[in-house]
Amino acid sequence: MSEAEKEEGAVREFRGISKYPVMAVGISMILWCILGALFVIETYRFRMIFLALVLLFMLLQYPPSKKLFRSRLALIIDLILGALAVISIAYAVADEYYAYRSTIPNFYDVLFGIILLIILVEATRRSIGKAFTVIVIFFIAYMYFGYYIPGPLSHKGYDIERIVGHLVMTLDGVYGVPLGVAASYVSLFVLYGALMDAAGAGSFWIDLTTSLMGRKSSSAGRGAVLATALLGGPQGSGVATTMSLTPVLWPTLKEAGYTAEMAAGLISAGGIGAVISPPLMGAAVFLMMEFLDVSYWDIILMVLMPTVLYYLAMLFMVEVEARKYAFKPPEISAPSLKHVFKTKGYHLISLIVLVVLVGLGRSPATSALWAILVVILTSFLSKNREEWLTPRRLISAFYDAAKSFVSIAVLLAAAGIITGAFTLTGLGLKISHMIIELSGGIHVFVMILAAISAIIIGLGLPITATYVVCVPIIAPALVHVGIPAHAAHLLIFYYAVLSEVSPPVALSPSAAAAITGADVYKAMMQAWKYTLPTFLVPFMFSSNKLASNLLIVGSDPEGFLIATSVSIASLLLLAIGSVGHIGVDFSKIERFLLIVSGSLLAFWIFSIWAIPIYIISAAIVAFRAYKGLKSSAQKH
Repeated sequence: MSEAEKEEGAVREFRGISKYPVMAVGISMILWCILGALFVIETYRFRMIFLALVLLFMLLQYPPSKKLFRSRLALIIDLILGALAVISIAYAVADEYYAYRSTIPNFYDVLFGIILLIILVEATRRSIGKAFTVIVIFFIAYMYFGYYIPGPLSHKGYDIERIVGHLVMTLDGVYGVPLGVAASYVSLFVLYGALMDAAGAGSFWIDLTTSLMGRKSSSAGRGAVLATALLGGPQGSGVATTMSLTPVLWPTLKEAGYTAEMAAGLISAGGIGAVISPPLMGAAVFLMMEFLDVSYWDIILMVLMPTVLYYLAMLFMVEVEARKYAFKPPEISAPSLKHVFKTKGYHLISLIVLVVLVGLGRSPATSALWAILVVILTSFLSKNREEWLTPRRLISAFYDAAKSFVSIAVLLAAAGIITGAFTLTGLGLKISHMIIELSGGIHVFVMILAAISAIIIGLGLPITATYVVCVPIIAPALVHVGIPAHAAHLLIFYYAVLSEVSPPVALSPSAAAAITGADVYKAMMQAWKYTLPTFLVPFMFSSNKLASNLLIVGSDPEGFLIATSVSIASLLLLAIGSVGHIGVDFSKIERFLLIVSGSLLAFWIFSIWAIPIYIISAAIVAFRAYKGLKSSAQKH
């Protein structure tokens, strides 16, 4: 569910003959991306034609508003806007000297550039939402009116010709890295996910989870965490994972004793973790790959342990909470692990191919193309003919991928306006300097300010947009105080993801609440509760050089083991302190000490005054665990 669907209404539904031209545009958009992966196409030409297809398809899919959802006049206007977008870009493609005039554009360069920017901003409003659109407009205005802004954020100001030339005639604006990432990488991974869904991979992950659940009080909750972790990695979307699994997991959680709000919060919290779960992850990860100039394999290694810690923290919460509320073991008849792999294990083949090829140094695009081919071939191993990817089902899957992808492409095209504003005005370095001054240059304070900034910005923006806005503002400040660049980027990305569980937006909890019948706000608070310990995970890998061993890249075995042990101990203390139970209830003072102790560990604080707190916390946990075991033995 995109922001536009949430605020304005559903996308247009075309039926009959009118559906085929729209499908042709959407599928052509995906095929153009595949063509770009197979052959060398000049960068400007590749990205321009891609954007033309994106804008045309988006305008056909998304009406101006809910009231005009079925209006023929609105459709005619959108066709005109789409034609104008195509003409504006065709003008640029046809002129081989177009890019060379970026600093001195002529009248038609400016005219068609303004038309393109207006249509892109409108496309952003429809497909992403008003909050991000306002930010995009703000940055355009900032480039023009910067001279009138007092203080350190002031700049000399730029005229319309210079702004348009920079944004639509160079690779520093709309046609920059974000759009290139969308066309070259994200499109192929979205297609891969769509083909996996069409081939019935979702049922495999659910059956695999069911076979691993066991029959304990925590089994239902544990199953929800495992299901979201297993499905989330190949799907790469928090909302999609949540929507896929909530109808399946809710009955089991309800039977175990979970309330509608708790179930919605737990499933959506696990679903949000899909965005940081390899191998697919979200669009922001491909941007990170380009910004840091590292391989996709390095990114996978970097996010691996933070992902493990994310779900481990949730498992700790589930295990402790299950004992507190005495949830019931599930009564469903689970298939054996052997049976699951024997009947549906072929779904793993494409994932293995993808990871192996990336690990061997192949590009993400090449790896994704091979994985797509393998998905198509292995689909015919299914006993269910409806899961075979025949030509007809392939066309349907390509169209579904186009519909899922178009809003991401628009977002990344609009993100080019933001990155263009930063490169033209130097705004990022100015704000970074302000953060350093405000924090006094103290390492911990800079991290805290960075976390707060990313979460606040992310409250009203999608994850990728949050990352794009925050990186030029926050990353330089983090690097200035000694945090490695890759750790700084991952910290920003992690908090951009976690902003998705916080009110007032929180799309995944809202989607889950709609299915379980929960109160939306309470479901958001439950999701926030289940992810509470994970809010400190970024500090675990960025507090010092030893902590950065968690990111594997550039780590040593001894440092990795120490960092992992400290992080697990921190998450366990935070989970126990948050729930306040191990067989018996903890007092408020005991819970407070455990939370403080876990937080200090997350910040890697081992001062003389902190050591007694760790000792007391360990004694509290040991004593309460002993009391819980003794109480349990007496009952039996």
